[in-house]
Parts: sequence; structure tokens; C-alpha cells
Amino acid sequence: MSAVLQTLWNNKPQRNLVLLAAATLIATIAATIAVVSDRSSVRARFVPYPLFEGLDAKLDQVDRIVYTASRGMNGVSTIELKRNEGGGWIVPSRGGYPVSEGLIKKTLLGVGQMEAYEPRTANPEWHRNLGLLKPEDIGSAVRVEFFKGDERLAGLLAGKVPERAVDVKGEGLVYVRRDGEDETFLARGRLPLYKSVNDWFDPAFVDIASDKLARVTLWAGTEKPVTLSRAPGEENFDIENAPEGRVSRGAPVANKVATAILGSHFDDVAPADTLEFPEESPRVVFETFDGVRLAMQMAGEGGALWAKFKAEADPALVPEGEDIAPAEQRAGELNARLSAWTYKLPQDLGNQLTQSMDLLTREAGPADAMSPMPEQTAP
Repeated sequence: MSAVLQTLWNNKPQRNLVLLAAATLIATIAATIAVVSDRSSVRARFVPYPLFEGLDAKLDQVDRIVYTASRGMNGVSTIELKRNEGGGWIVPSRGGYPVSEGLIKKTLLGVGQMEAYEPRTANPEWHRNLGLLKPEDIGSAVRVEFFKGDERLAGLLAGKVPERAVDVKGEGLVYVRRDGEDETFLARGRLPLYKSVNDWFDPAFVDIASDKLARVTLWAGTEKPVTLSRAPGEENFDIENAPEGRVSRGAPVANKVATAILGSHFDDVAPADTLEFPEESPRVVFETFDGVRLAMQMAGEGGALWAKFKAEADPALVPEGEDIAPAEQRAGELNARLSAWTYKLPQDLGNQLTQSMDLLTREAGPADAMSPMPEQTAP
């Protein structure tokens, strides 16, 4: 072996080649160690910190939140949420309709507790890849701004949610950058990023309990009303004024129509005096077992149905021997929530509440004369 090494050493070209190869190998190993060490040291040195230092102490001062999102070639859309004099949150663009207090709380706590978890790129050319290109540049980022009067306390651009959507503690992760800065982060925390104003509304609408609903009259006040009712304790509705020779298409059909509005949301909202409701427009009346009557009037606008409501307590609907005061209180609560507004109804809900007697009944057959079939289904 020593003879071979001596021969290589005496051969100057081969000796230089061996030395060069050895030097290259050593440099490569050293570079690899340096890169790994550098990455490890960066990870070790970076400690998560609040994205907006001190903002959590100012959250009670925030009186306006503004969301901005891209609409592509049509510019941007803006949602403004504002605290009113009573301390509640409203949407000014919808006449001051209330916002879900739960969503506001999530938004404020979300930004106040959000942490820069891992640093990412500060190169603007990579912003689009992280979903952090600003809305004005047709980017997919959502800008969220928090104001105290005219003073902006914080501005955030929220981008993509990574495939690893939570950290080891189960907390949410999202790519973010501070508005006006190029540095990006993988942030720990989460806040609502709704781009439609409708998503911010309190979902409470006509919140009559299902077991309290006794009677529903479609086309009330017309020559052809349809009244669906049930007795206390009964689960299914039936058509109480079906014409002679016709019967209900079955409990599933009747139940779906009678309870369609319960738990339903609405598509949009406006102050009650925004639309005109002709006297001949369709009406639906809901009556409860405990004495509340809720009248709903509908009108068409822009290819959609809108509705307004008025509630009252009726002694004739209160069970014998019971006090009407709870019904009066309940009617007052419904009016406080509904009477100042007109609501755009989802298409399916509008279809259900405008069905006619012909659609909800069929010709009676021999089997109908023999025995009632409350559970029959539509043919």
C-alpha cells in the first residue's frame, strides 16, 4: 500500500488530483454541517411571539373592524363591522343590523392571541404562493383591520391554511403578514375570515320552538287559504280545510311546509321601510299552542321574496286557565328582533311557503275512505 501511495505522490498530476478531490470532499462535508447547524440554530433561536405586541390589552378599545377581499377584475369587497353606542356590534351597510356577538369575540380574541410561529419569506415575489398577495392586486389574502376611531390599531393579511392546519397543541395555523410589511409568518391562532356580510349576521331568525307550533296558514286572507294544524302532543300536521274529495299528500309533505321556517336562515336583510308590501301580497300566519300569533307578509324584489313580520298575543290561543303574560312577553321579543327589518328568504323557503292547496293535496281514493293515513308519502 505504501508503494502505491509513494507512486501517487511522486506523480505530480495524480497527486494534485487526489489532493483536489480530498479538499472538495472536506469542503462539501463542512458546508453540509454548516447548513444543518445554521437551520437548527435558526429553529432553536426563533421563539413564537405575539404578532401584534400589546394589542390584547387594547381589544376593548376596538370600535370598528374592516374586512377587505378581492372580487377579481371587479375590484374589492369591504365589510365594515361597527360597535354602536349600546356596545353591540352592527353592519352599517345593512341599516345597522346586529352582528353575531360570538363571531366578534372570536375575531378580537383571535387577533389578540395570534402568534408568529415560524418565519417564512420576506420576498414579495413569493407572497402569491402563500396566499398573501393583497386584495387590490387580485390576491387571495383577506385584509383584517382593527380601529379605535380613526386610529388603526392593527392590520393583518391572512392567506392560505397549510396542509398541517394545526400545531402539536392542536391550535390553528395560517400564513400571515402584517399589512404594509413584506415579512411573512406561519402564525398560530385563528379568526373568522368570512368574505360575505351575510356570514356575520346573528343566525337567530324565527326561533319558535318546533313543539310550540300549532297552526300555519298559507295564503292567509285570500279566498284559498291552506291551513296546516295539529293537536297538542301530536307530531304531524294535517290540512284542516282540504276541499271535499281531496286529501293531504301525507304527513312528510305537510310537516315540511309547516315547519320550513323553523331553524331557517335568511339570505339578506334591510330596514323594514326599504320595500313596499302591496296589500294583496302573500301572507303566512304562524300560531303557537301558548298564545302567540306571528304574521308574515311577502313581496317580490329583484327576483327574490322578501318578508316582514309582526307578532301579537291572542287570548283565544292561550290554553284555558293560563295567563296571557308569557305570550305577550314572547310576542314582544319576536317584534324586537324582527319587526324593524325585512328579510330576503332563501329560494327553497319561499317555495315552501307559497304552495297552493292543489300542490299540497290530491284526489281521495278508496283507501282514504277506509282509514286515515297520516304517514303516507307523496306519490
